[in-house]
Amino acid sequence: MKRKLSYRKSKKGIAEQYGISINKEMITNLGITKDNREVIIFFDSNSKSIIIKSSKES
Repeated sequence: MKRKLSYRKSKKGIAEQYGISINKEMITNLGITKDNREVIIFFDSNSKSIIIKSSKES
């Protein structure tokens, strides 16, 4: 799946923000609910990959 990141310029010049939409099926399969949205995000610099895991798996 190829997606384009959304971008929001910082108002004070410090923290730009990038975002991505994730489809509902992925969210459901991770077990994420509106009450429990905690995830673990890992960046692998060797493969230049961002990995998102449910915090329930740890």
